[in-house]
Amino acid sequence: MTRPPRVLCVGLSCLDLVWHVERFPPRASRTDARAHLRHGGGPAATAAVAAARYGARVRLWAIHGDDDAGRTLREELVAEGVDVAGVRAPPGARSFVSAVLVAPDGERWIFPYRGEGLDDDPSAWPLDTVADADAVLTDLRHPRLARAALRAAREAGVPSLVDLGNLRDADVAADADVVIASREAAEEALARAGRAPRGDEDAGELAADALEALRTRDGATVAVTLGDEGVVYDAGDGLRHLSALPVEVRDTTGAGDVFHGVWAAAMASGLDADACARHAAVAAALSCREAGRAAIPGGEEVRRMLELRTSREMDEMRWA
Repeated sequence: MTRPPRVLCVGLSCLDLVWHVERFPPRASRTDARAHLRHGGGPAATAAVAAARYGARVRLWAIHGDDDAGRTLREELVAEGVDVAGVRAPPGARSFVSAVLVAPDGERWIFPYRGEGLDDDPSAWPLDTVADADAVLTDLRHPRLARAALRAAREAGVPSLVDLGNLRDADVAADADVVIASREAAEEALARAGRAPRGDEDAGELAADALEALRTRDGATVAVTLGDEGVVYDAGDGLRHLSALPVEVRDTTGAGDVFHGVWAAAMASGLDADACARHAAVAAALSCREAGRAAIPGGEEVRRMLELRTSREMDEMRWA
């Protein structure tokens, strides 16, 4: 592909208020924070930033509040080169805001306020332009809009990816070509299928068992992300387990979103599932080295890291 790949991201754009706390869980009524950040977040919006840094031309369809938070989010996205013509701010709406606590080991806990008046009626978006994309990504946070975008993508023959953080609106993913679930969603899918977890299994075994429970239709690629234990997926030619690239972790916030955004951008470039997984896994790992979106790598850094096959770090990143 001689031109940049075109990616449409559909879903949540929110404000993240992040505290890096000295201990978690807390032992008293007050726990000191060693850092505090305020920046844009949300799975679809962060994926859009990651895809743009990877080298894609990215449009975002999202809903901001008619408030200072919404205006700040829009400015940040424009600065990242994301096309925000499809970002709506209904009059009187209040933005989605998340409080994020980051523990000393980099793990995070999210406390979302889901905003007000964030109407996702798909008639407000130009669904006929979905056909202009090379790939569509959605996080299902605005389910009516997500369903319409996925159906439009399937009708136009545009490959699509769903970020499945939970099973709240999992039926919307029925039209997706790629479904990437979090570990929590995988565990929930197994529970719904009546499969109780075994005490002696590792994360990879659990994820492998969950793939079929998560598959939305024949031919779909299904994956489960496992944080520092990598990703398990099946693209129709057998189970793969790709271990994570080892890095010094400071903050895991948004790493999954980066994974999805780079997978979508790589897919839009015409890469196969194995290549998409490698590019996405490297980008997600590199994004954990610093706090916030500043750590999201560019495409050249991802490709350069992938070329270092002889380094110890890449030798440790293997197929199981």
